[in-house]
Amino acid sequence: MRGLLALAAYLLLGLLFQWISLHFGFKRYLLNAEMLIAMLLFMAGWQGLGVLAFLVAVCLELTLGATSVFRLIDIAQVGDMAGYLLEAKGTYLVMLAALAVIAAAGFWAAAGSLKGVRWRWLWLFASGLLLIQWQLSFAGATFFSPPFAERDRLLFGSSAHFVHQVLEENRRRHVHIGADAEDAEYLPVAHPSAASLMLGEQSRSPRILFIIAESWGKPHQPVVLEQQISALRSSAHVHDLQVGSINAVGTTAAGELRELCGRIPTRLNFQRMTPEVVGECLPAKLAKQGYRTVALHAAFGAMYRRVDWYPVIGFDDLVFRENLPFEGTQCYSFPGYCDRHLLDVVRKKLDHEKVFLYWLSLNSHIPYDRRDVANYRDAMCRSAFGDAHSDQLCRYQNLHVQFFEGLAKLAEAESLKGVEVVVVGDHAPIFNDSASRARFEQEQVPMLHFTVQ
Repeated sequence: MRGLLALAAYLLLGLLFQWISLHFGFKRYLLNAEMLIAMLLFMAGWQGLGVLAFLVAVCLELTLGATSVFRLIDIAQVGDMAGYLLEAKGTYLVMLAALAVIAAAGFWAAAGSLKGVRWRWLWLFASGLLLIQWQLSFAGATFFSPPFAERDRLLFGSSAHFVHQVLEENRRRHVHIGADAEDAEYLPVAHPSAASLMLGEQSRSPRILFIIAESWGKPHQPVVLEQQISALRSSAHVHDLQVGSINAVGTTAAGELRELCGRIPTRLNFQRMTPEVVGECLPAKLAKQGYRTVALHAAFGAMYRRVDWYPVIGFDDLVFRENLPFEGTQCYSFPGYCDRHLLDVVRKKLDHEKVFLYWLSLNSHIPYDRRDVANYRDAMCRSAFGDAHSDQLCRYQNLHVQFFEGLAKLAEAESLKGVEVVVVGDHAPIFNDSASRARFEQEQVPMLHFTVQ
């Protein structure tokens, strides 16, 4: 009976972390090897060591979530993000505290129940889990590369191993580094960026709105993209609309450096970024031409240390959540203000004779919260994807349709006549299910360009 109680508590711990992974769209083993080791240490009488192993297991689970969702390429970046944990949404902090309490209670109950259980049964249990995992991963050869396995093939394994594999995969997708360039921090992009294609070396307009749309991916079906930008297509104020795509890999910050500096970072070492190592970026070039350079992002400036490196690449006016000139309703998906609430801020910042306004959107990143959509439309999703689509995919589509409808509304402002607009995605969207991911190119994003008339 004690063994069954411990097994039930261990399974509930796995289900708890699994629920979190489903909500934020990353994969993990259902049953955690590190948690099992912690329970065995506690059972053996080494309570202090068992508690320490439990804390390590929880930290590994949180690290796995951070590296997967934010596509981090270095474990040190997890520490950077932990630095502004208390600035996250209150609901997320409450959830994190509840998670810690429930996980600790579950661990204590499971480990306590194991006292008196014979060791051979525990070894048989662990060996059985390992053999089942080997069998599940045999067909796809994913035993040593778990991120490539589907969820139903991820029963039991090490979170530390999973984190290592995710970091390696993120690095591989982030940048292809040759042996002769391993020590370089910033490499020239191998493919043209949207900025180079649409703006060229010499800007044509005294006022430029350059937008990187968070998680705006290139769908395999053109109808999906056309539905997203239909408000621009039908607007009388949008002149000479051009739509295309570019190659794109890596994190959001990598997408920013691709567009703003024509560089791909190999480490994302923002603390030591200097103009000498990154080169002369687009904002700095335009500043020399007399442009006022403005960066707008509705999350905290500490995210990816943007408050530190934006000035390095040439921005002289930084607008983040902490200094936005209004008190609006925050997003449900991320700690910041929804993009639809920033349109008036964008309009005012463009009210200069010569200005380059860079806007990094925020709330179209997973978990794609439905509550961030003002006018949710199920019928629109059925039109684009048919009846067989996930709710997450529909939320994603609604968020992007909403964004471009807001952009079309912004173009109606009389004061914006003549503004040149470029929009480009940062990376392919992240989804929980492979069917939704398969609808999008994984290494290409869309871009568009028009002039307000």
